[in-house]
Amino acid sequence: MRDLPVEAREILDRGTLCYLGAPSSLGPHVTPVVFVLERGRVWGTTGRRTTKARRWRSDPVAGGLVRLGERAVAFRGAVSQYDALQPGTWPASVFRAPSLTLASLRFSRKNARFFAGYARDVTRVPLAWTPPARVIFSVNLDDGAVLDGSGIRDRWGRWGEDPPGRTKPHPTAVTRHAAPLDEAQIPDDMRALLGPQGEGVIGLAGPRGPVVLPATWARDGDGFLAVVNEPVLALAEAGTSTRAGLVVDRASRWRAAHMSGVLLRGDAHITERGVHLRPDTAVWWRGWASGTVGRP
Repeated sequence: MRDLPVEAREILDRGTLCYLGAPSSLGPHVTPVVFVLERGRVWGTTGRRTTKARRWRSDPVAGGLVRLGERAVAFRGAVSQYDALQPGTWPASVFRAPSLTLASLRFSRKNARFFAGYARDVTRVPLAWTPPARVIFSVNLDDGAVLDGSGIRDRWGRWGEDPPGRTKPHPTAVTRHAAPLDEAQIPDDMRALLGPQGEGVIGLAGPRGPVVLPATWARDGDGFLAVVNEPVLALAEAGTSTRAGLVVDRASRWRAAHMSGVLLRGDAHITERGVHLRPDTAVWWRGWASGTVGRP
């Protein structure tokens, strides 16, 4: 069990949503999920056929961000999945059986209000959101940092020890130069979230996998400019060109049916101004519905 900094544990214990990123050649696939901290790992569930579950089968690494007021914890680490229908996950399930049991109990207690929301919307919940269609996952907190508006308050793992730039590029950290996104393809109510500026979350493809960080953003020419505190941005070790995903969403503290958002993914260029993202794909979600547009 990793000995986390006290402040990091407080944020992870009290935070409601984790913006969790899985690696993808299109750019980090970042969406909000409910979670729980148990024995130094972040635990949650996802649909068996979701992008995250599929990507983690071939590239089991994740980056995440949990916010609590003006503070946040960013982390990255190896992913394990536990699925009764996938024999390859059974050894990990047996090895971590005590943690799996405790995490499941704590997950249910911590997120009871979301389960109440499911109960209220039970007639609308699709099969993919019900327990038989979902798998449990956990993420090691291998590297992490406690953040606030002024920068980095504390850090651990490689982020606390190694200087950046000493690893080979991760296979997803490449640019694609695809056609620009036609935002008219995004449903009108989802496109309304993409105003002239706002607050969001940006996932960057780095040399050790995706890194998810808090950002403010604004329209900028043919794309979006995401501004991230410079020392915080350096955690991604992304160089000057990579793939990125910007999340702009409207969260709910208890009803998944009321959550909505857009993930914009594309080539990203990092300059002194920040991260300039030129989207070529978008993933949107509204309650139980979701869609992808601009697939290259």
